[in-house]
Amino acid sequence: MSRPIRVGILGASGYGAGELLRLLTQHPAAEVVSLTTTSQAGQPVERVHPHLRGFYDLRLSEALDLSALLAGDFGVVLSALPHGVSATALDGLLRTAADHPRCERLRVIDLSGDFRLADAGLHERYYPKSPLLPGRRHEFVYGLPELYRDRIRAARCVANPGCLATAAILAAAPLVTADFRGPLAIDAKTGSSGSGRELKETTHHPTRHADFRAYKPLEHQHEPEILQALGDPRGARMQVSFVAHSLDLARGIFVTVHATLPAADSAPAPAAAYRVFYGRCPFIRLVEESPALQNVVGSNFCDIAVAVRGRQVVAMAALDNLVKGMAGTALQNMNLMCGLDETTGLWAPSFRPV
Repeated sequence: MSRPIRVGILGASGYGAGELLRLLTQHPAAEVVSLTTTSQAGQPVERVHPHLRGFYDLRLSEALDLSALLAGDFGVVLSALPHGVSATALDGLLRTAADHPRCERLRVIDLSGDFRLADAGLHERYYPKSPLLPGRRHEFVYGLPELYRDRIRAARCVANPGCLATAAILAAAPLVTADFRGPLAIDAKTGSSGSGRELKETTHHPTRHADFRAYKPLEHQHEPEILQALGDPRGARMQVSFVAHSLDLARGIFVTVHATLPAADSAPAPAAAYRVFYGRCPFIRLVEESPALQNVVGSNFCDIAVAVRGRQVVAMAALDNLVKGMAGTALQNMNLMCGLDETTGLWAPSFRPV
């Protein structure tokens, strides 16, 4: 089978890039042609990502090979650069590519938070070190396929969702009807790989092992992202509280959403509402028992369960922060942007046991 998609990855030395590269080894239509880094230029892929030994005959470089990227039917740039750095790099790339005779083939997916928030004021508050770039911001479509599949298909630039936001939105979205006002309480627990490869005090193993803590309660940057996806970016209509917690494990997110319905007979039964809402979403699995991380880690699936008592609803979601919460959704978006079935190269089960 020919490989019509040429892929370049910016910031290719981190966990997110490593996961992109792992998943791309199984993608039948994509070929990785360029990898960039500011810290390990000249190194072969296996030196930076030892688990990929034998899969890539590439070296990381300082600059993207735009000619190689645009030699296929599509050239897809996946930016795994940090918040505050990615936006500037992609803006420069898009300006440079505009003069290339094949610029219409270029597609861009940003894995950072730099383009997620459409509201300029919210972006400046939650990502103060990231440039606003108002002329560029409107070009980026929020890339959660289960909610915005048709917009992603038509997009040239996509802002990949945050990992915690992905789990929270998927758990809550079917509950948010026109008359829903909240409150919506979101309890999110995540593994340490979500903080990236660079060592930090709170992700250092001796600190995180056998410990449990909350962080950024009621001020996490994913809260406005969740509200935006639920149609109320500034919380003017809906009361939401979001608290993230650190788990003593490397991969996985488990989110519990607590909600109170407006009236017991005002909407379809929650279980039926979830089945309808996710009826054409191949990576959402509705389960009757509690979701379990071992059933999703390593895969692009998100397992969701709903418990109901009168007007009380508890929705639970489990996913892998590095796959469905990051690299897997990025490739799902890439598939849609390039006219492929969204499951291409991603239809695989979890690791078990982890």
